[in-house]
Amino acid sequence: MTLRLIVLPLFVLEINSDEAFYGFMMATAGYAQALFLFPGGTVSDKWGRGVATLMGGTVSGLAYFLLPLVGDPFSVLVTFSLSGVGDGLMMNAVEAMLADHTTRGDERTRSYGITIAVGTLGAAMGPMLGGLILDETSLPGIGPILFRYTILFYLLGTMRLMSGIGGFLTERWLQRVDPIVDTQRIKITPEIDNNRTAKDDARTSSLFGLGELMMGLSSGMVVPYLIPWINASFRPQESELGTLSAVANLTLASGTLLVGMISERIGKVRTMMILYLLAPLLMLGLVTTPFFLLMAVFYVMREAVANMTRPATNSLFMEEVSQTRRARSWAVTRIMWNFPRQTGTLLTSMILSVGIFGGIVDFGKIVFPIAMLMYPLSVIPMSIAVHLNRRRDRLSHELDNISSSSEEPSCTSEKSQMQ
Repeated sequence: MTLRLIVLPLFVLEINSDEAFYGFMMATAGYAQALFLFPGGTVSDKWGRGVATLMGGTVSGLAYFLLPLVGDPFSVLVTFSLSGVGDGLMMNAVEAMLADHTTRGDERTRSYGITIAVGTLGAAMGPMLGGLILDETSLPGIGPILFRYTILFYLLGTMRLMSGIGGFLTERWLQRVDPIVDTQRIKITPEIDNNRTAKDDARTSSLFGLGELMMGLSSGMVVPYLIPWINASFRPQESELGTLSAVANLTLASGTLLVGMISERIGKVRTMMILYLLAPLLMLGLVTTPFFLLMAVFYVMREAVANMTRPATNSLFMEEVSQTRRARSWAVTRIMWNFPRQTGTLLTSMILSVGIFGGIVDFGKIVFPIAMLMYPLSVIPMSIAVHLNRRRDRLSHELDNISSSSEEPSCTSEKSQMQ
């Protein structure tokens, strides 16, 4: 995923398009992903996490294999949209698989932290490798620039296909060693399912989804355009861009691991709010500094605080919904993130194409910090969902106590009559 953040914007410029087309292309793939999130969640819940992962990895891998074979912008747009279909099919299954095989609380949060941190460490290699291969000065002799892009797209396709196969085999292995999951459907116990009804899950998904909607719109207006903004503002070498993203991912991996370890003690919601409050401040520093190295520091820190909350967010959501509807509930939140995210990307693309702010540099200086204010606001509906679920749990517990206490006199009376 991180490799394409470097490769795709530069590839779009190489085929004589601009940042506006790049934004439109990312938005189109995102809409395709959103359309297939719920079908992917349904496949995951009914036929297994591994099946959904394998289907998604195969479709996404095929899309990246085809990209070097097309050259005109329209063909690139259609082909890249296919990768969004694959991402939608597999996204929910990966998150749900981890939740299925961990217990709620510290174990699950820590497991999310470790898993995401390891994945982020791997992701740190992507931008550095992409920048190195594309930089003809750092790595001469490979061939013309389009051949370099072909190498990278084939690498992307191979990695995505391997992730699909790996997810399928991992689920098969877990089914042999962990009795929680059967080959056909998830086995539920009352302790695991937490007595959540479909109505409870719908409410929780909607409120978490509202928070994701706010973050998605903000993210769509900022994240796809950060690398193009840095490229236009400072004109760094491709290898410098790759190194910048790699350092950001290494920092993010460390932060993610830290959040996975401490958020249960501090409180997941509190952890999210503290980190998200820093995001707009760091973005303001990023777009106002005239020095590349100082901008790089702000970039790395912003990337970390805006994304290192995932162990806390994912674990919190998974423990608030029932296991039987876990993948579909997660799909609802991702849909509510994806559509606004792509809408934000598309809106920015239209603004840039019209030239309202005069170009991407001035646009970023004005809009990026304002858009990031949505991050701390997004925590509010999530905290409301948790509060409502806790209140329901207390009422349910009180009713159970009343019911059990009312049955005791009846049992005593029956015993006395028998005597």
